[in-house]
Amino acid sequence: MGLAARPSHLTGALGPYLSDSLCWAISNTTLGNSLTLLVGEAMQDYHLALERTITRYSQQADTLAEAARHHFTSPGKRTRSQLLFAATPHIQNIQALVHAAAAIELIHEASIVHDDIQDKTNRRRGLPTVWRKFGADAALLLGDHLVAAAFRSIAEAPDIDDIKGTLIVALSESVSRAASGQHLQLTNQTCSDVEAFYVNVAVNKTGALLALPLQFASLFNQQVATGALAARRCGEQLGLAYQILDDLKPYAMPSMLADDEDMQNRVITAPVAACSRLFPHVEPFQTLIKKTDMRDKATLECQRWLDTAVANARYETTFLDQAVARVVEQFIGQRLSQKLAPTKNAAPRYSAYSPRVTARVEAV
Repeated sequence: MGLAARPSHLTGALGPYLSDSLCWAISNTTLGNSLTLLVGEAMQDYHLALERTITRYSQQADTLAEAARHHFTSPGKRTRSQLLFAATPHIQNIQALVHAAAAIELIHEASIVHDDIQDKTNRRRGLPTVWRKFGADAALLLGDHLVAAAFRSIAEAPDIDDIKGTLIVALSESVSRAASGQHLQLTNQTCSDVEAFYVNVAVNKTGALLALPLQFASLFNQQVATGALAARRCGEQLGLAYQILDDLKPYAMPSMLADDEDMQNRVITAPVAACSRLFPHVEPFQTLIKKTDMRDKATLECQRWLDTAVANARYETTFLDQAVARVVEQFIGQRLSQKLAPTKNAAPRYSAYSPRVTARVEAV
């Protein structure tokens, strides 16, 4: 079956970047499978428009251009921009959407560049990290530049004056909350409730940036007040679930836990927090490495937390427009449905928030 004619709103400045297949995907995809289509062949054209925009803004600081080119040699999955694009299938101003998506990705990449300095990460996506290749000073300045580039991308987005100020506020709040989460993790100042500490880190450091495309989509879809707030809360819970799942990955090979970087650096991951709550009188790191029964109980507890975070995210979708809600559901199905093992007595609590699991840093 042939593609529909290219809609007139897709023949503007992005015209040279977008093939008929992408134009069809943008204009005709049903909400339920929009994310899937955008990950297919059409995504190649979307990536071209997005990557050209990211490249243009990321390399505007002449003395940092080489470091920027190195960092963006191997781009990430672009999960956040995919979410934004898929959740706005009926928006005609595609150029503004790409500017907004580029801003989200630039902020995400800035956080990576900065985190790699603080975490002393040597390699990223198969290449030396920026700080490792160009030095910590250059990496710090590149991260700062990418933050500025993100705001410029929003500022120069065409024909969205009615929501531009709100987009900038949402972007600014996301940066501040992500910085708060990173600082909390670095200081490692655990209180009496290690679980609350872990959640505060995750919903700010991971959740803030994952919430941003949902907030942007709500604003583009003209669901300004209730929708944007629900999108933020939904993204926080998705970020928490995403972080828990990521923290559980090393536990698929327990024999290698002693060599895990987070274990060696004594990072408070989800299993560490769960172990501390379940067994408050033991040292959690060595317990997780050496005690199989305690490790299994801790990972089971983490999966209950993950189920609850997903349930909380689903609850927030009741306040979102249909496009955003359905993309959230698809994201859950594609990215958050993994489990290490069958869980007994781990029924998700879908009807209400768990005060323990939804704790957050309100001051940010």
